[in-house]
Amino acid sequence: MDSKKLACVLAISGMMVGCGGETPSENTFTFPARDENCAAGAAPPCMTDTPANTDAARTIELPEGFADRTLTYVIGTVALPEATPDPDGDGPQRSQAAGFNVDGLDSGNGSTDIEANCEEFNQDFISVTDSSHVGVDNALQGLVGTIEGLLDAADCPGMMTAGCLDATLQRQILEGSLILMVEVSGVNDFMYDSNVMVQMHLGEVPGGGMPTEGSGGGLAGGQTFTSTMTLGAPVQGDIFAGRLRVATPSLPLSIMAGDFNLTLMITQAQVRFNITETAMTNGSIGGVVTVDAIVEAASAIMPGIEDTVRTVVESVADVTPSSADPAVCDAVSLGLTFSGVDATF
Repeated sequence: MDSKKLACVLAISGMMVGCGGETPSENTFTFPARDENCAAGAAPPCMTDTPANTDAARTIELPEGFADRTLTYVIGTVALPEATPDPDGDGPQRSQAAGFNVDGLDSGNGSTDIEANCEEFNQDFISVTDSSHVGVDNALQGLVGTIEGLLDAADCPGMMTAGCLDATLQRQILEGSLILMVEVSGVNDFMYDSNVMVQMHLGEVPGGGMPTEGSGGGLAGGQTFTSTMTLGAPVQGDIFAGRLRVATPSLPLSIMAGDFNLTLMITQAQVRFNITETAMTNGSIGGVVTVDAIVEAASAIMPGIEDTVRTVVESVADVTPSSADPAVCDAVSLGLTFSGVDATF
């Protein structure tokens, strides 16, 4: 089916028919709506329950592709970027951030209503990697400076606390202490594939040691690693317009700098990246971490600081309003960006 014919496929009475009245092939598939907006005319805060793209725009005649393939990648760069203004934003200025809409709400720049709960009160963003994805929740980016202020400059790459988290994560990757691998099976096409399976792994260099650094500052492609732990069960995803999209129950995030060892479990996680045979690019990870988990991790680093940490974290927590006080949320959203290269087990 050529692009013009594909563009005019319409959904009528539950059956897909083309502009010329013909029934499309059995290989026509309507991809799920993974980007949603508020209803037309609704002002934030509002529920995001309307697909950003129509059924017709998400209906594709799948390519014949190739026989099932399994590909493995290793994450070579990762960052916790802070929100930035959207240079192409229309109307009231909206900022861009890494991550995803995890609460089904777009609060815009944040509600000023005195009755607003914590999800409505906190600002939401436009995705920095997926322009159709709005209501992005990423409160942790507002705590990056606070966390870095707790670090000892002597433990930071370059002896500077500003930017220490990103630099530390990158150092962990290059030293081999943070090897996160992505295994994608059932791949038939790199542009459109309705069903792929994704398994995450923690890994290491066989026999220990450091991986090989690539020319761009990440890891070199084609290296072999050993899987030390599978992260949950395989989960189903898809590839739409060259972008792999998957939701997974949980992912670990570990940041180690000297005596600072912050290990958190990201839940309600979503992962997306542009996929090719040899690389993952424009990657984004998003999800939430409970306030209790952050307080517990902070306590392990600095006993006695629990009350202070809880006060600070609850001031920005933006997901899951507390039953005791809806103005206070029980979880904090976060977003990371990443890229990766091909690897083998």
